[in-house]
Amino acid sequence: MLTIALFMAATVLSDAFVNIYLWRLKADYIPITIYMLSCYITIPIIFYLCGYIGMHIDRVTIYIIGIFCYITFYGMVLIFRENITQHVILWGFVKGLAMGFFFFGYHILTFDFTSVSNRDAFYTNTSIISGTSSLLGPLTAGFIITYFKNFSGYYIIFGCSVVFFIVAVALSFSMKSTPIKRPYKIEDLVFTKNKKWQDTLIAYLFLSGKDTIATFLIGILVFKSTLSESSVGKYASLIAVAAICTALLFGRFSKPQTRKSFVLTGAILAFAAAFLLMYKINIYTLVIYSIISAVADYLVRTPISAHALDVISLDTNANERKMEYIVARDVPTAVGRIVMLVVFVLFLQYMPVNGIKAIILLISMFPFGVYWAMYKR
Repeated sequence: MLTIALFMAATVLSDAFVNIYLWRLKADYIPITIYMLSCYITIPIIFYLCGYIGMHIDRVTIYIIGIFCYITFYGMVLIFRENITQHVILWGFVKGLAMGFFFFGYHILTFDFTSVSNRDAFYTNTSIISGTSSLLGPLTAGFIITYFKNFSGYYIIFGCSVVFFIVAVALSFSMKSTPIKRPYKIEDLVFTKNKKWQDTLIAYLFLSGKDTIATFLIGILVFKSTLSESSVGKYASLIAVAAICTALLFGRFSKPQTRKSFVLTGAILAFAAAFLLMYKINIYTLVIYSIISAVADYLVRTPISAHALDVISLDTNANERKMEYIVARDVPTAVGRIVMLVVFVLFLQYMPVNGIKAIILLISMFPFGVYWAMYKR
């Protein structure tokens, strides 16, 4: 848990401001979209390779490689500084390496060290840790960026993230796992005949489609509305409070039998919140929208994360094939991310006035897709 806490502290300190930094340099969605496309195209390739590598080396090593890639990612900003816009494809590629290696290792180790009886509790605890980090990190980062002019604040927080990642690497060496010696195959898990697993893959397609746009668009809209990184930090911290309260309030009730009602409630809230931005986009509607969305996101994300691992556990060969399951699960996630980024660019090109509102309304309906996929049977 301490390693997870350090990783989350490092990411929330800087991650919310990566896209803001690119926006400050170019004031254009296209470089940000290219950077994210480069990242999201890289991730599934790395996931596939990780599945093969994990058959031959300690899976903790994959996890550690991911953290080293995060160090490289933030180190690149410190090296290239304002010239990073000339290297957005490479920068996105390194971020894809980092996310691919780290989250592959994270998901596998989560499967190793949790069970059906405690997965909901584990995801609740990580939500609280994430929320606490998100409460303090962006607020501190926003203050630093505002106080230090001419992008110096950005370089300070990116440098602090590098330090946190280095400590996380040092702690990670205490974890152990062993290679799995068997043939590597994912085709039967991607094009599966298992209905429960098929539905899980569809659910992740919808979930990733929403996440891809929401993770950067709302933050940029907040910055455009306030022209202040400090306001972005305060906004992110307020959202973290909503996430922590939701995790504390609903965490004790999160069990396999309550997941269906949680997902449906989250879907309704996400859809209702979007109409605030259909009315008007300003700092007030953005804050209210984001608070409601934070609650909705927890209600959808925690059940699907626990549900996916439970479905994997039903396979009698789960312990031997867990890495292949995680790789297969990332296929629809990658498709959802890439497709929605392309759709986002098309909306901006052909609907320049209402494209932002249209994309927000579209992604607000995706949680219903998650609910349909998980519980239609």
